[in-house]
Order: sequence, then structure tokens, then C-alpha cells
Amino acid sequence: MDKIHGNKIVKVRQMLAIGKIEPLLPMDSELVPLLELASDLRAESILLLSHVGEQSRPMLASMLRAMNSYYSNKIEGQHTYPADLEDALHRHFSADAEIHRRQILALAHMAAEEEFEVRARTMPWDAMFTQEWISDLHASLYARLQEESHIVLDQHGRERGRFQPGALRRHAVKVGAHIPPEHKLLPDLLTHFHGRYGKVHYRDVSKIVVAGASLHRLSWIHPFMDGNGRVSRLHNHVLLHHLGLTDGLWSPMRGLARKQEEYYGALHQADLPRRNATDGRGELSSKGLADFIRFWLDTCLDQVRFMGQLLRFPEMEARYVNLALLFAHGFGREPVPHHRSILRPELLGKILYRLFRAGQMERSEFKAALDISDRTATRLISRLLEQRLIVSEGRVGVLQPGFPLGSFRYLFPGLWPEAEVLEMQPVTGE
Repeated sequence: MDKIHGNKIVKVRQMLAIGKIEPLLPMDSELVPLLELASDLRAESILLLSHVGEQSRPMLASMLRAMNSYYSNKIEGQHTYPADLEDALHRHFSADAEIHRRQILALAHMAAEEEFEVRARTMPWDAMFTQEWISDLHASLYARLQEESHIVLDQHGRERGRFQPGALRRHAVKVGAHIPPEHKLLPDLLTHFHGRYGKVHYRDVSKIVVAGASLHRLSWIHPFMDGNGRVSRLHNHVLLHHLGLTDGLWSPMRGLARKQEEYYGALHQADLPRRNATDGRGELSSKGLADFIRFWLDTCLDQVRFMGQLLRFPEMEARYVNLALLFAHGFGREPVPHHRSILRPELLGKILYRLFRAGQMERSEFKAALDISDRTATRLISRLLEQRLIVSEGRVGVLQPGFPLGSFRYLFPGLWPEAEVLEMQPVTGE
């Protein structure tokens, strides 16, 4: 009898959890316009990817991860200034303890994002909704931080305890007006989250809608004592990467941060209980969830279209030509060495754009295209490598495009306005 009674208790608890989180997708009548938006997002994402060669994408993506970490942490009020972030990328850390902490946080975010992008390439769809995957994501981020970052404070700033990276919370919490479900329901909620989002055989366009819905529902579950916003956004980013829509060239994180009040407002509306008999069949509002997904899809489309405009030919080629002209004149702060009078900046800009499109180029091909002496071309390549406008794994390795943060103001204007205060430093020596 005890076992039977125990099983009944478990089933009641599971039903209670399921009722609290439903609906996990809006009603069918609300899904139709969302699927149309998702179809638009898929088409425009594929078009965007055609603007950048496959070999160039990893180089650009590595710098855009820095932007993603900046914007996701900005939402939490803990962003790192781009200058400090670039220092951190080159392992130069501030003596100021708070700036140092935020630098480490930004690097941890970037490392976790890269790790899970790689893992997601070979991971089946359903596995990315398991409790194990979500806990691993949290652990990947927070295990990279110092133990002080595992401290949980109450509303008065007093230490409430410490959490273990990846461990589910064991206490009641309140986040603004939202009171997440009690911690005893977390395993059942996450099991249902996996079952509804992962195990159903959705079409690719439907999976995009699922990605938007799961961003809210994972935030609503609030499985961890801290870091839920960061983890839910990382989870969302990785789902889109798995679907082949981003390849590191865009992320919802930038758009969500730039519409932070709307983002929080949309989250709040999706937190609300069912309004009336026509508002879905669960305890939560179907309309609130549909409105959140629509906001998220609109934000994604804005990001894709903006990046598409930035990377469009001939505008991108013209920016490279302008950058090459500034490079040839030391960005206005350096005497022009005599060999640069031989250099044709317009030609250099077009070659750099070709490299951007192709992703890599043999040194001999790059030199031949410059139409200058081999010795002068060798010097020029050294200068470009110094400024990280091109990169190479060795002295004779193939050349690949580089994207120092100081180049964003020239190559990607408006993409990361906060980073446009950074300037390219002139190279020294002959």
C-alpha cells in the first residue's frame, strides 16, 4: 500500500507541474502567423550566410562572441566595456577587482558559447532539452568563474548561500514580480519541458517557434539559484546554431539587449496566468506566450536583416577600401613610410574583401594580387598581421581575415556602437 500511495503522490506532483507550465506552445490559431515569421527568418538567415565564405565565418564568429557576451551580460547589469573586453581577449586583466571579475565573466560566456556550438553540431534535437544538457550549460559557464561568483545574495545584499555550478536550486526564489515554481517541482517540470519540446517530431520551421517558446519557459522554470537569464539565452542561441541559422554571424542576444524593456515586458506578459476560457488550456496565458514568441521572432529578423545589410556587396567592399586607405596613412597618426607610396590602397581594400569572402588565401596569391615587389609585400603582410586585420597560424601559413574590435567602426558600423570608441593603433617601424 505504501508503494501504491507513493506512486499516487508522484503522479499528482507530476500533474501539478505539467499544469503549471502549460501551454508550452500557443493555440493553433495563434501559431499560424508565428510559423510564417519563422519561415521568413529561416529564408533570410540562409541568404545572410551566403554573404560570407564558410572559411571566414569562424574568424568573424569568434569576435562576435565577444559582442554576444557583452550584450547578454549587459542585460544583467554586469557588462564589460569593450576596451576591457579586448584586453581580456589578449589575457591583459585589470587591476580593479570588479573589472577583472567582469572580464572573467565575459570570457566564460564566450567559452561556454563556443563549447556548446561545437557540441550542438552533432547533438540530436531532443538532447538539447534534457535536464543534463541544461545543467551542463550552467556548469560550463559558472565552473569557469571564481568561487565568489557562486555566492547568492538576498534583496538586502546579504549572503544567502552558495550554489554548485549545474545544480538545481533547492530554495524558493522571487524574480521581480515572478515567483518561480517551488524547487520540488523542478525535475518534473524539466522532464515535461524535454518531452514537449524535444521528443515531438517538429518540422524545421516549427522548431524555430519551439526555440522562441522555450526561451521563455526555461526562464519561467528558473532552474538554478543564479544565472538563469544567461543560461536561457545561451540555450536559445545554441538551438538556432543547431538549426543552421546563425553560424556565428548573428544572435538574438544583441537584439534582446537593445530592446531590454520590451524584452522584460514580453517575459512578464508570458508569465501571466490564463486570462479567460479562450486563452489556452493550461494555467499560463497562451496569448502571452504567443506575444513573446512574436517579439522574439521580430527581434531575430531585425538582427538578420541588419547583418545582411552590413555584409552586402558592394557596401562591404567599399568599407574595406576605406579601411585600407586609413591603414596606408597610419589612421592619421603616423608618418607614411616610403614603401607605402607604392601601395595602392584601393587594390589592397579589394584584396582584403576577397580574403573576407573566401576565408583564406595562400600568401603567394595575396602577394601576387598586390602587384608590388615581394619584399614590400612581405613587409605589408607583417603590418597587417600586427594589426590583426589578417591572421595566420605561422610565418608561412595561409592568411585569414582578422577582426580586431577597433575595426568594427569601419567594417561593421552600427553593429556594436559601444565598441566604436576603440581605435586602430598605427604600426611602428619600417
